[in-house]
Amino acid sequence: MEVSIGGIIGLYGGMICGILGWWFGRKKARKNRGLDELYYHIWQKARSYSWYVTLGAIYVFFSLTVFGIELSSAMVLGILLLAHLGSWGIIGVILSNNMSSTVPLKHFRVKFGIIIIAASIIVFTIISIMTNNWMFLSFSILPNLVGLFTALTSNRKDSE
Repeated sequence: MEVSIGGIIGLYGGMICGILGWWFGRKKARKNRGLDELYYHIWQKARSYSWYVTLGAIYVFFSLTVFGIELSSAMVLGILLLAHLGSWGIIGVILSNNMSSTVPLKHFRVKFGIIIIAASIIVFTIISIMTNNWMFLSFSILPNLVGLFTALTSNRKDSE
């Protein structure tokens, strides 16, 4: 049995960094009186929507299994965790921005940005699984940033 030091550092280091970020963020929000009913509503909605993304990812994995592609449980669980927590964060940021902005986001742009992000993650995950090379998944970063930028920005002529 081989122990991967990098994997252990990434797994537990990521968890520790996530918990510290969450704790410091809540501490700062409490100091600025940001933990109100709107905050709880936004993040509850984001969590609800992220389950739909997770359900879609589960169906993608079941489809890959039906087509005969071998999947390891650690890989599937890691991608499911990433899909769930990533979509929760992205949707939470979109909802927070939309609720607090003076110019509301355009629904078409938000949906288009989310479609770009979802399609990018699905396509590059499938390519990574089929080639057994996880470096292909890093190619989805640029389209994800484009999708996030598209979803979170409004047209300049609409905001004037």
